[in-house]
Amino acid sequence: MASIVQLKSGNWRAQVMRGGVRKGKTFQSKADAKKWAASLEASADRAKGTGSAKAPSKATVADFIEKYIQETDPVKPHGKNKKATLLRLKKEFANVKMATFSRLHLSDFVNKRVLQKTQAGKTVSGVTIAIDLTYLTTVLKWAKVVKHYDVDVNMANEAREMLGPMGLSTRSNEREREATREELEKIFEAYSLQKRRQIPMPDIITFAIASAMRQDEICKLEIADVDLDARTVVVRDRKDPRKKTGNHMTVPLLGKAWEIAVKHIGDRKKGKIFPHRADSVSTSFTRICQECEIHDLHFHDLRHTAAGLLFEIGLSIEQVAVMTGHKDWKTLRRYTHIKAKDVHAAFEEKLQKRKQRESTLEVIM
Repeated sequence: MASIVQLKSGNWRAQVMRGGVRKGKTFQSKADAKKWAASLEASADRAKGTGSAKAPSKATVADFIEKYIQETDPVKPHGKNKKATLLRLKKEFANVKMATFSRLHLSDFVNKRVLQKTQAGKTVSGVTIAIDLTYLTTVLKWAKVVKHYDVDVNMANEAREMLGPMGLSTRSNEREREATREELEKIFEAYSLQKRRQIPMPDIITFAIASAMRQDEICKLEIADVDLDARTVVVRDRKDPRKKTGNHMTVPLLGKAWEIAVKHIGDRKKGKIFPHRADSVSTSFTRICQECEIHDLHFHDLRHTAAGLLFEIGLSIEQVAVMTGHKDWKTLRRYTHIKAKDVHAAFEEKLQKRKQRESTLEVIM
């Protein structure tokens, strides 16, 4: 039963107790106070019967997204891309009430999104739009399962069905760009001509190719995580689609990677091996590529270069996965660069080895 009392100011105070939780609000008239209390009680009773309540009438989709970020990010930190997407979606749905949020809003969103351009001036891809809708689904599911609001969890997933008929693919294209020897020589030469260079880019580039690490992984490596005897380093919080934090991996430092790590550690006992910002490394690499007129080469492509080289020297998919951190070996297969002639050569080599073993058996048997 709601409690309605008049205050000394002449206003009316309504209070409702449901499930051990008391809610109150002040109104100028008794009628408004009674109306609010009745609505709140009805909503609470409905929630008790169905297990869910209607979304607050004034709450926007942006409010729900903000609350989702506040409650989930401290528990399981969101990745950089997810944070950026959620903040963009907040702006997009700032004026849309969650109580009336529907497939029509999402249809308008998709139609608007396909006409937008990225920072690089390219049309927004179907993959990007699909990611937007996936994160919206995550927020809706949180609202329903965790906060017990009566929202349609499937509406964003159903909006994805628009993308195919619109001619948009939701599968990302696999990038296979690698740095050639000629391109690397140009880059190293250009850096050697720079008089002022705060970041040791030639060493970082070489380390990236020798270790197969991402730029942010390289810039986070701690001296304390280096095992001098085993020649390994722990890469902390390595990228993983299922586990954003705590995914620590011990990675061997081979060849030049070990030499460069030891050089930059020197006699230090703590701190980062490469105390530089990852975005500064990326910016420097982009600028030097522009200066050398090297097109469409990103720092991340050095990781592709590394994987290809590791396969060329004969390491197995399992061994390369230890270096790159891939959990799904299928992703690595595109870097093996196996051609028909390679299969012929392998077949002949195996056949020859078998003949040699058979001839040896004839001698000892």
